[in-house]
Amino acid sequence: MMPWLWLWWQGYVTVRLRGVGVERVLTRAAQAGVHLFRVQRLTADLVVVRLPVQDFRRLRPLLREDGRHLSVSILDRHGWPFLLRRLKGRLFLAVGLGLAALAVAYLANFIWFIEVVGADDFTLELIRAVVEETGLRSGVKRSFLDARALEQHLLERLPHLAWVHVKSRGIKAEIHVLEREASVLDSQGAGHIYAKRDGLVTEVLVLQGTARVREGDTVRKDDLLISGMYYDQQGRRQFGAARGIVKARVWYQAVGESSLVQWEPVKTGKRHRQFRLTVGPLSIPLGRSYPRDNHLVTTRNWQLSLGSALAPLSWSCIDYEEVQWQKIPVPLTEAQRAAYELAWETLLAQGVEIDQVLEEKRTVDYLNDGDGIRVTVQVEVLEDIGQFLGVSVRF
Repeated sequence: MMPWLWLWWQGYVTVRLRGVGVERVLTRAAQAGVHLFRVQRLTADLVVVRLPVQDFRRLRPLLREDGRHLSVSILDRHGWPFLLRRLKGRLFLAVGLGLAALAVAYLANFIWFIEVVGADDFTLELIRAVVEETGLRSGVKRSFLDARALEQHLLERLPHLAWVHVKSRGIKAEIHVLEREASVLDSQGAGHIYAKRDGLVTEVLVLQGTARVREGDTVRKDDLLISGMYYDQQGRRQFGAARGIVKARVWYQAVGESSLVQWEPVKTGKRHRQFRLTVGPLSIPLGRSYPRDNHLVTTRNWQLSLGSALAPLSWSCIDYEEVQWQKIPVPLTEAQRAAYELAWETLLAQGVEIDQVLEEKRTVDYLNDGDGIRVTVQVEVLEDIGQFLGVSVRF
């Protein structure tokens, strides 16, 4: 089939053919090399077809020869030639659309909205004031935004913030914050921050305590990241609750499997019927029952009604349709897509967020029986791996 972009560039028309002998005209047109596509038969003598503009001219002689009893009408015109013809009479409109597109493309290089997520009204005003100190405001270029520097500045200027993450989403800058709850921190007591999973450290921010890892270190689960031991401003050694953020590149893996065959029932035409009488807890079958592995079963029930009450008497009709299970192959691309989606469902259940994925690898293997495939998805995510544990929990 002709590529749609090239077809749109040349222009094509939607034609309606009505009358006797429409099949003969379409057959002659195909033999003559007329490119017909998206042929739709609406009734026995009514067909809607699409064809390029130059092929419509070649269709006219065939209509005069074999389609004398046909009525032909053009329903619609598509493509660049017809669009250009309409725009010729609307030059100012075309110029305006072009200038508007250029203006939108230019304005997309700036940040117009700054959104703060996770803060109350009081903290929101403080964050806005601190952000303006850095020069970030509505109308600045997107290249001006340094997310890591802004995160560091907010944490230094606002100590009651426990976590800050800045995202750039087109013309909008999102600032996600998490406020520290004093009552929760006071109840934690002394303790350290440990790694809750393996990872490669990319950023260490210590609010209280002593860092035990640096950027570029590889850590394992339960490794000590930030110690609760530290020295105060007078040089005295203290032991309190370690506070801070340790971001690392973390790897997740999930597996999804899908079958390369489907079993569909094919009816053989043999039907059987069984009746069943039920009186209270007693069930009396009238007729033979058949195995459900090669029969489709349909059950209809009737309950005896006595006014507003139901009597403990019911009658059932059970129909059995014999089937043979036929093996239908599943396209490889469809099976891969299904297995890939199952793997991603597992990753999402593990807490992986799609917008945090740095890199993704996919491996496809066949199962031992050859009737299925296994898709292994490995993703690399940037996240905070720190987990606070009090000394009473750790020791």
